[in-house]
Amino acid sequence: MNQSGRNRRTTAAHVLSSTRLRHVVFLGLSGVALTGCVTQGKYETLMKERDELANRNSALTETLAKERNISKEKLEETLALKKKLDEIKAKTEEQQAVYAKLMDELSSELNSKSLTIEQLKTGINVNLAEDILFPSGSATIRESGREVLTKVSEQLKKVPYQIIVSGFTDNVPISGQLATRFQSNWDLAAARATNVVRLLEQNDVPGEKLIAASYGENQPVASNDTEEGRKRNRRIEIRLRPVPVEQGSAPKAARQTPGRENPQAQDG
Repeated sequence: MNQSGRNRRTTAAHVLSSTRLRHVVFLGLSGVALTGCVTQGKYETLMKERDELANRNSALTETLAKERNISKEKLEETLALKKKLDEIKAKTEEQQAVYAKLMDELSSELNSKSLTIEQLKTGINVNLAEDILFPSGSATIRESGREVLTKVSEQLKKVPYQIIVSGFTDNVPISGQLATRFQSNWDLAAARATNVVRLLEQNDVPGEKLIAASYGENQPVASNDTEEGRKRNRRIEIRLRPVPVEQGSAPKAARQTPGRENPQAQDG
């Protein structure tokens, strides 16, 4: 083969190689372009998904925060309710203890039906009949009444409750010699209640706990049409109200009959 033929073949090979190279470069660039288009689409999709997830996360975070606040409020309400129930339970147990001690201390009087003791939702009520405390038409406490009230005082001075001593009578009008000492049944009941308060105070029941009240012939517990009914209506009630009273919180002069100033206790 001569020199001219070899040159022609070499030139043809170079042309072929260049053509192939251009094809490869074109295909490579096309591949890059195609790959770039797919990556951009995926990127946009991922960005959209990210935003959606971010929004959902924000919503969930807000919901959880609200639920935490609600749970905190419910917990606080539950704790407050528990505290209140514990306080009620403690007061109830305290009242039951006082009730049991009064029942024990005054068992003989209870058996003789000279008094009754009731445990109420609003406290404890000790109901003393007139004949155990006072002579008929008198506000002077008889010796048997002093003994009973001394027993009652032992329990009353231990509890930090308000103590209301209320006087009641029947509906028979004040008349005759009795009218020279008491203008009405209200005055008689007030004098009796006041004298009971004074005796309780003498037996170390703190005065700031005590209130004297007169109801006169009002609020009867039985009919006044019979002697037995009138006898039941002539009474003294000592009510223990579960209202804490701090020592020295009320002046002695504050103990007055509701709706009417206490008259000065007479006949004792």
